[in-house]
Parts: sequence; structure tokens; C-alpha cells
Amino acid sequence: MSPAARPLTVHSITVAGYPGVEARPEPGSHLPPILWLHGVTNVPGYASPFLLEFARMGFPALALARRGRLGVPPQDPRSITFDDHLADSLTVFDALGGGAVVLGHSQGGLLALKLAELRRPPAVVLLAPLPPRGILAAAPRLQTLPAAFSSLGAILAGARFQPTLRQASALFLNNVPRHIREEVYRQGVADSGRALRVAYFPGVPVDPGRVAGPLLCISGGLDRTIPAAAVGRVARRYGGSWLNFEDCGHEFLHEPQGPRVAQEIGSWIKAQVQIP
Repeated sequence: MSPAARPLTVHSITVAGYPGVEARPEPGSHLPPILWLHGVTNVPGYASPFLLEFARMGFPALALARRGRLGVPPQDPRSITFDDHLADSLTVFDALGGGAVVLGHSQGGLLALKLAELRRPPAVVLLAPLPPRGILAAAPRLQTLPAAFSSLGAILAGARFQPTLRQASALFLNNVPRHIREEVYRQGVADSGRALRVAYFPGVPVDPGRVAGPLLCISGGLDRTIPAAAVGRVARRYGGSWLNFEDCGHEFLHEPQGPRVAQEIGSWIKAQVQIP
């Protein structure tokens, strides 16, 4: 098999002491790297489907762990704060030289927006982002109320946050095919309810006047966690573009339309950034 025909793979990496995964494009690409900031309970490998799609489009794509995952202390996540997550994200972004496009999913979307307030990435993509202070994060639907209230206790108490498979299916995984839903769920880890609590109560402030550069906000019409309308309000407040995929839920990566969403993101980035 010739080198050009070899399939792209995801391999382990470490950046600034943070372990993670990376998908590399074929040699000769001059596109900027895409740094994935993962969501609540996720680990870097969760992003592999999108990382591979980006690599096929010519982007080096990587996802790194934050503290409380993959051996990064502390082992018990209860003491971890949102500011800790932000510090981890800034450390990795700076270690990459400040030239990475930042893509954040869910809680990672809020981290990406906050990072854009403090740094100047070439472009930012928010995928079903947890909104900043001043924009209602969620309007629970009737079918999600039991799971939402069951999860709320851990958030309010700042305890370990790890929904059951049934709760996750109602809140996040509703559009993930049933035959892989449990497999996707098992990739998750316990997370910090304390870090999540501040994102809801009172919310994380992000100054629109300090967020510059291209911004793309993406929502799913079937998302039961972050309503599409909330993502649209984020886009308007921060001067970004908004794409809504009516047939997608919250966990785009493992949903049937995931590759199409990744391709749309890659095409948008190519149109926004300067390529040497």
C-alpha cells in the first residue's frame, strides 16, 4: 500500500503535560491545527470521529484532556472549578503557539468563547455551546424533566457529576443510534458538578467587545440540552454566524449527520483563515 493510500488514524500525544489524541493529515498540508475543547464527562478520544474528518480535509486536529482525566490530577473531580478548566485550555492553546483554531463542544464551547475573550485565535467554532451569562442555557422539555432534576442535585451540591445511561439518553444521547449509545456512554468519566454549577448559577461572563475574529455557532434542532434558539442568541451577541442542523441533537460526533457537520465546519474554517 502506498503512503498516500494509508488510512488516517488517531494517535496519542501529550501537549504541555496534558495527554490527548491527534489526527494528522497527509504531508504537505498548510492548514492551521484545530484544537478541540471537550464537553462535560467527555475525554479526548470522544472527539475522534470529528478529528479524523478534519484530518481528511487537511487539518491537524487534536483534543487534550483537562485535569481530572487520563491521569491528570486530581483524581477526585469535585474540587475542580471552571477556572481550572479554563486555565488548562489556555495552557494548551498557548503551548501550540496561539495559532490553533479553537472548537468547543457543549461546556467546551463556553470555554472556547472565554478563551476568545482572553486570546486571539484565528477562528472559533462553538458546537452546541453552553451559553455565557445573560443567555438562558436550557429550557427543559417535558420528556427530559426527570433526568434534568435528577442531575441538578449533583450540580447544585458541587458533587461528582456523572449521569446514568438512562439520564444521558434523555438529555444528551437522544439522537445517537441505539446500537452504539451504550458504547458512546461508556467513554465518559465522572466530572465536576462544581465547575458546571458556575456555568449555570450565575453564569460565566464573556465581554462581547473583547471577542474578535471569525466565529461560527452551531446548533442541533433535536438538541434537548442546549436549545437552538439559545445558540442563535450567542451568535448574535458575539457577532458570529449561526448554522442550525435540524436533524442533529447534542452529541453531533456520534450521530448519523456528524460527518456532514464536520465537513461544514472545515469548509467554513478554510474560508475564514489565511493559508500560507
